[in-house]
Amino acid sequence: MTITELSVSDNTKIKITKDTVNDKTFGQIRLWTKTKDNDDFIPTRKGIAFDLKLTGDIIQGLLTLEDMKGEA
Repeated sequence: MTITELSVSDNTKIKITKDTVNDKTFGQIRLWTKTKDNDDFIPTRKGIAFDLKLTGDIIQGLLTLEDMKGEA
């Protein structure tokens, strides 16, 4: 289930998803790119899969990173 899609460029996007495989549910933040043959997007190996229990900690880390965006 796609939660959010963020456009990086015309050919690339970041997708945040909730997935279930073999009865195990997890979240993913992954880079997707367009195929050369058509306009379909496919997932790349660039990204992370994580236990949903870590969602709050990941969000907190991203918020901290956002607060630091003006720092060198």
